[in-house]
Amino acid sequence: MYLKRLTIYGFGKFHDRTFSLTAGFNVMLGPNEAGKSTLTQFISAILFGFPTKKHPELRYEPLDGSRFGGEVVMTLTGTDYLVSRVDGPRGGKVTLHNCTLDLDLPAANLPRLLAPVDSQLFKNVYAITEPQLSTVFSASKQELIDRLRHVGAVGSDFWLQQAQRLDRSAESLYKPQGRKPQLNQLLQAHQELTAKLAKANATYETYWGLLKEQTEQRHQQAHLRQQLKVQRQIASQYDQQLAMWPIFQQWQKLDAAMAPVPDGFQERDAATLERLENQVKATTAARQETQTQLAQLQEQAQLPPLFQQYLLVTAQVDPLLKQLPDITIAERERRRLQQDRQDLQQRATTLEQQYAVQGQMPRAFSLATTQRVQQLTAKLTLATQKRRRLQQSLNQLNEQYRQQQPGRQRQSNPLADKQIGWLAAGLVVLVGSMLLPATIFKLAGALLGVAVGYYGVFIVDSSTPASRQQQTLEDDIRDVQAQLREGSRTMDQLTSELDDIGDAHGLGNLPVEQWSAAQKAIVEWDRLTQRIEATTAQLTTVDQQVETFRAAVQAALPTLAEVDFSEVLAQLQALQTTQQKLQHQEGDVAATATRLKREQTAVDQAQRAITTFLQTRNLRSATAFYQRYQQAREHENLTAQRAALAQQMGSQLPKLQQVTTHADLMSRATAATNQVVALQHQLDTVTARLATVAGQLEHLTASGTQATLRQRLANLEAQMQAVTQQWLVDRLVSQWIAATLAAASGDRLPQIVKTASQFYGKLTENRYTEIELTSTDLRVRRQDGDWRLVSQLSRGTAEQLDFAIKLAFAVVMAQQVAMPVVIDDGLVNFDAQRRQAAYRLLADISCHVQVILLTADAQVAAGLPTENLMNLTD
Repeated sequence: MYLKRLTIYGFGKFHDRTFSLTAGFNVMLGPNEAGKSTLTQFISAILFGFPTKKHPELRYEPLDGSRFGGEVVMTLTGTDYLVSRVDGPRGGKVTLHNCTLDLDLPAANLPRLLAPVDSQLFKNVYAITEPQLSTVFSASKQELIDRLRHVGAVGSDFWLQQAQRLDRSAESLYKPQGRKPQLNQLLQAHQELTAKLAKANATYETYWGLLKEQTEQRHQQAHLRQQLKVQRQIASQYDQQLAMWPIFQQWQKLDAAMAPVPDGFQERDAATLERLENQVKATTAARQETQTQLAQLQEQAQLPPLFQQYLLVTAQVDPLLKQLPDITIAERERRRLQQDRQDLQQRATTLEQQYAVQGQMPRAFSLATTQRVQQLTAKLTLATQKRRRLQQSLNQLNEQYRQQQPGRQRQSNPLADKQIGWLAAGLVVLVGSMLLPATIFKLAGALLGVAVGYYGVFIVDSSTPASRQQQTLEDDIRDVQAQLREGSRTMDQLTSELDDIGDAHGLGNLPVEQWSAAQKAIVEWDRLTQRIEATTAQLTTVDQQVETFRAAVQAALPTLAEVDFSEVLAQLQALQTTQQKLQHQEGDVAATATRLKREQTAVDQAQRAITTFLQTRNLRSATAFYQRYQQAREHENLTAQRAALAQQMGSQLPKLQQVTTHADLMSRATAATNQVVALQHQLDTVTARLATVAGQLEHLTASGTQATLRQRLANLEAQMQAVTQQWLVDRLVSQWIAATLAAASGDRLPQIVKTASQFYGKLTENRYTEIELTSTDLRVRRQDGDWRLVSQLSRGTAEQLDFAIKLAFAVVMAQQVAMPVVIDDGLVNFDAQRRQAAYRLLADISCHVQVILLTADAQVAAGLPTENLMNLTD
């Protein structure tokens, strides 16, 4: 199963939002608070129901008050289903629609479609988050087994409930540390009654001494009986080995004399070789006789020598003659292609000599680059023309300025003389006012003097028409110079951009004016290069065809090996003509040639059969085969004798092979017999003592008090036995249910562990190579062979272990439970290299299960091909 589309009506921060997914690797990229956890909870809520209002933090009710819920389109076994869920009782109101058949289905069908996955299993395995990965520190083998049972066996929930009920019933009967269960109480009563009986027997020291001695003697008796039984078997085996020793020595001699002989040298193989040799002799004699007749007829028919060779190899040459018209055409085509390639290569070399730089041709412009070059060239032309006009204007202004310069030096300024006069008059008035008697008159005179001087200096214009014209020329010159500098900067910028384009396309050594012609040459060179490659490919095909034909001709007719190929074709055409002529002739030559051909074929077949027969046995001659055949017959005789001896010795043979000498075997047999005698004597002594002690105990236990206590103890033990049987029934039935469910799914556990080991090796760059489930914990093997418990791993490495196990569970169970794997920022504790390894692993398993990765890591898109990449902030 995989999800095709998520449509959110209102869920958390999302409203009226749709996400399209593919069946493979999907990446949803977004920073914190972009809604990654919201989407994870949305998928779980739509498929399995909204949490109750007792857990508002898990409901993700819309923040903007829009309709609470959404819909999911999923594909299951080739059928599309639309699941929509909105706010309502018991996890929300659900509608289910079969899109493939356009059929509405009851909402109760949804859990059956998703079975055996429920909300809890989806959360524990398929929805991977960083907090859940940390639970690997407390994970156990039993948790994985329970998940497997839940998925691997239909109806396992009922049987698991029955097993739990039986466990509770058994615990009500007995608990190792309990007091209230019935069997615990009976054990306590048994302990108290035993103590009372012991107290009653405390006065009988003799009784306890005899009872202890009886127990010890019984143990010793049982031990001696067991030892005696074992020792008698050992002694009996040694006796049998002594009887078999002569046969074993004969078997050893045969074993040393045997040499291994390979298969293929049986009597039927010898008969086959003899039949093949007779066949070769008969066909060779017939061929020689026919060859002699043909030679006589050829002398009469005067056939060319090449035709005589042809008659011996017609089976090889006839197929070549059928190919002759095609090969002739191919030869002409090869010459034409060689000439075309030479012409094209010459034209391309001419262009390379003209435009290539250090053996590298420039690159062609794109349409945008061509348009840009044209724009820059036009702007540069206009800028050059403008600069030329400004330079001419500057030269004219400089010439005018130069012509006015000498005249200005000779001219006087009458107004400047007037300024001096006004200044002198003001000074006179100022000095004269100082001589006046009254202060008011002095002040008025001083002001008048200053006014006269100011008028003379600042009011009277000291410039002349010539100076004003000179100033105008200077201003014009500075303006033109500024325009020239601006034009130079523009031209430099345009030239620099053109130089960059030229350097980028390998045209830096050519003027811009030649770029157009160079581009045409580059296009022509590219077209020539493509034609050369196509011509070379055609020529290679034709060359291979011609050379294959030529090699076949040389193998069949060695006399044509040193002949030019055109002459070879002529010879073959002549041979074909001769053949055609002979086909239309009647007579002894044609009949004899045909018979010789058949006989040569028969000889070749018989000879090949012998060669194949010998090669399959790594031999070069029939003599070597007959030598091996004789060895094989001798080996068969020895093998039969050795097998008969081994059968006669039976199970004693492996034991005799461990004995070095006959004296050693005799010594072992004697020691075993003596040990049997000694043990029998000890057993007789202990049995006699037990009879004496039993009589004494019977006499001592005749007391009524002891008899009553023993009876009560016997009754209590009977009651304990009944309760124990009931406890065993409940416990064994519970274990039987667990074993049955484990048989339905437990075969997948080794496969999951093996797959998880492979994934864990990829995630840790083969630093850890194997995962093992113990009865209480998980442990991993390092590359150097040392084992580490999960508690000994770093947080990131432990989370990578849990990540590998969950991915392995999803992949192995994909045939039965094809649920998508949703990862919500679960790789935050991975370092950069292992995070990239995790991304590659997710891309690899996406061909088995759908992967939906929600992450804030922007590096996930770098170098990782994803079928679907979405940005949550768009």
